[in-house]
Amino acid sequence: MFHQNLNKMKKIFLSLAAILVFSTAMIAQTWTSVNSNLPAGDGVGQISIGMNNQNALWAYGIGSTGLILDVFTKSTDGGATWTKGSFNAGTGLSQLFAIDENTCWAMFNTGATQGIYKTTDGGTTWAKQGTAYGSSSFADAMCFLDNNNGVAIGDPNGGYFEIYTSSDGGTTWARVPTANIPTPLASEYGITGDCCSYGDNSVWFGTTKGRIFHSVDKGLHWTASETTYGTSQTVQPAFSDSLHGMAYFSYLNIGQDDSLNISSDGGTTWQGIAVTNLYGRYISYIPGTASTFVGSSGSAGTDSGVCYTYDGGKHWTVITAGGNYQGNAWTNPVTGWAGSTASAKKSTGGMFIYKGDSLVPMAARFHASDTAIPLGGTITFTDLSVGFPTYSFWKFQGGIPASYSGTTPPAITYNTPGRYYVRLIVQNGWTSDTLLKNNYIYVGGVGINELNKSTVSVYPNPVRDVMTIQANSNIKEINLYDITGRLVINKTVGAKKVDVGTSSLSSGIYSLRTILDENTIITKVIIQ
Repeated sequence: MFHQNLNKMKKIFLSLAAILVFSTAMIAQTWTSVNSNLPAGDGVGQISIGMNNQNALWAYGIGSTGLILDVFTKSTDGGATWTKGSFNAGTGLSQLFAIDENTCWAMFNTGATQGIYKTTDGGTTWAKQGTAYGSSSFADAMCFLDNNNGVAIGDPNGGYFEIYTSSDGGTTWARVPTANIPTPLASEYGITGDCCSYGDNSVWFGTTKGRIFHSVDKGLHWTASETTYGTSQTVQPAFSDSLHGMAYFSYLNIGQDDSLNISSDGGTTWQGIAVTNLYGRYISYIPGTASTFVGSSGSAGTDSGVCYTYDGGKHWTVITAGGNYQGNAWTNPVTGWAGSTASAKKSTGGMFIYKGDSLVPMAARFHASDTAIPLGGTITFTDLSVGFPTYSFWKFQGGIPASYSGTTPPAITYNTPGRYYVRLIVQNGWTSDTLLKNNYIYVGGVGINELNKSTVSVYPNPVRDVMTIQANSNIKEINLYDITGRLVINKTVGAKKVDVGTSSLSSGIYSLRTILDENTIITKVIIQ
């Protein structure tokens, strides 16, 4: 019992490190400080963005030692101004989960009054919902997948994790049967505020024994997987979709953020990787991006700052080095917030708004349904641009229409033989990018039947390491494009047969353009 109580006491601390002096010189480059209006000496821990209103932000207070306080602050204008609030509820706050400017959930972990609470009047009053958790419980975390379905996580109680689900918007909560949850290891617990969800079904949480629990059916059934960290570490998950995510050292593991586990199967299996430039005691996914996450840390020594990755955790870039940061939260690549317990902000509490460049590099990308057509043929183009473009402009040399504004251009008709470029310009409120593909479209001056007189064979197809390209006439040049339209192989040939190595290419579907003396032939190639 002593070890269990000690562990529970440990879990309610956001930081056990000495508080750093705030580095204004570095943060001024990318962050603006605002008054959280918390009491003197209080800082800000984790931040919750309203599920139904992203301008509604709720955050709880933390003391100078990192202890979570039973106090909150909220903003209804996207973080520009904040209003302090308090609870007429349980004690031992674990987490807030925001719905909108009026509605928020709170989970408490201490004594008989602990459990799940809700406010619908902006935090003036809080009412306990259902009968989940009691004096023998320790309530850790919760999340809602939509307006009806919620999941609540608690430490083992009665020999198995105390997990509840709701399907009526949180009015009632039913405990998940022991048969549906893996047996806990000795001294295995959850972590306050640790509940990660994606879409309508998937939920994850980490434990003090290096394991990640995962449900694919809204919390009704669970599996557990061991990370490569082993059972002596406390870990948390962060996922960008139902399959891809990471496990990282919890905020309880101070100073240990130089490695990650990544998964591409929902957390069933894990691969350990060494990383650099990671400040990763808190990691948040940026909604709507392919795989961009932000890490933050305010622990002792040099392990403090903010960083980001847009490849799912493999490579990290420093946004701000130094300073003191607790939890971070984001709505898009240029809108984010971070709490702080920095000593320079103790008199008001610390909240910082991100004011830097986009964390997702915008890039124009597109793909054509075909790149070699007979006279009078048509081609459709697909916009594959990344980085949240809000405006797209196309230029089709030799095509009808010759230009188009929008992400989905109509089929483009080509009535004149020749080779033509395609240009795509994308923009948003932060930056722009242009992709020009010269000589991208070949339009023949003959009919399709005559074009087909020249044949090209590619074998084997699918190919693993080497493919052979053979034609019944001279091959002048070959070009291999990936599915995004990027040229990956270019080779001048001057023969009827050529071997091409593909071992360096990723698996997928490619487009092979074989340029002959008399025409060009396009072939689909599958690389395994």
